[in-house]
Amino acid sequence: MEQLDITTRTIRTRGLVFEAETRTSPSPRIAPVLAIRAGGEGESTIRPQGEALLPVADVIGVRITGVSSPGDLPPDCSLVDLADGLAVVLDELGLQRVNILGTSHAGEIAYRFAIRYPDRTDHVVLTGANGHRPYLPPGTSPAVIAARVRTSRHDLADEVISRVLCMDPDRPVRGLTTLRWILNDLFHGAEDEHINQWSGCIQMLCDAPPRTGLSVPTLLVTGEHDIAIRPSDSRALAAMSSQAVFATLREADHWVILSHIREHLDLTRRFLLDEPLEHLPYLAELEHFPRQATAGPRP
Repeated sequence: MEQLDITTRTIRTRGLVFEAETRTSPSPRIAPVLAIRAGGEGESTIRPQGEALLPVADVIGVRITGVSSPGDLPPDCSLVDLADGLAVVLDELGLQRVNILGTSHAGEIAYRFAIRYPDRTDHVVLTGANGHRPYLPPGTSPAVIAARVRTSRHDLADEVISRVLCMDPDRPVRGLTTLRWILNDLFHGAEDEHINQWSGCIQMLCDAPPRTGLSVPTLLVTGEHDIAIRPSDSRALAAMSSQAVFATLREADHWVILSHIREHLDLTRRFLLDEPLEHLPYLAELEHFPRQATAGPRP
C-alpha cells in the first residue's frame, strides 16, 4: 500500500480522552469509515483494514483511554457517554456522517452510537457484538472474576480462554492453535491495570440499557462457532432492525479479526459499497432482514 497522509488528534470531552488517527484516501467514494479500536487491536489488523478500505474511503481509527488505551474512564462512565463522546469527535473532525465499525466490546460502543445518532450513521458493521448484556457465571461479577485472575492467573488461564475460544473438535476453527497461543500470551502478559480495564469494560456492558433494533443499514457478522457472543443473539438483533444483514464466517469463532481478517474485510467493503453478498464462499450463513416475502404458488 502506498504511503498516505496520516494525522493524529487527541480530543477530550467530559473526562473522556479519544485519540483519532486519520488515514486519507486518495479517491474516496463513500462516507469516511470510523473504526472504534478494541483492546489489543494493533498493526496486524489496522494495516489490512487500510489496504481494504482506503481505496474507497478515509479511515479514522479511534482509541479510547480506559477502553483500548491505558488509563481510566471517568467514574460511572456508560456506553451512552462513550457514544456521545464519539459525536464530539465527529464534530471536532468536521464530519457530519460516517460509516462506523466495531468488534467485540468496541462493537457495543458502535451499536450505541448508531442507536443515538442514526442521522450521523451511514452504515454500521458490528463484529462479535449484539447489543446484549454479557453472560457471566451465576453469582459472579466482572470485579470478582478480575480479582481471581490477579491472584490465580496461571490456574485460571485455561478456564478463561475456554470461555472465549471454541475448542470443540466437532466445530473446526481455522488457526485454533495459533489463536490459543496468542490468547495465552496476552493473558499471562497482562498487567493488573489491563485486567482492571477489562473488568470495567465488562461491567459497562452489564449495565447497558436494554437493546433495541437499529434503523440504519447494519451488518452483524461473527464466526459460526462464536461461544463468547452467541450468533443467535446477533441474529436476533438483526431481526429487530429495519435494514440488517446477519452473516457468519466459516470455521471461525469470536476472533474473526485474527483468523479471518481478509474475508471479514472483503465482506465489510462489499457491504459498505452496497454490493451483493450472496454466494461468497467464506460465509456459512447469510440472512437479510426484514425478510423478503416469497411468492406463493400460482392458483
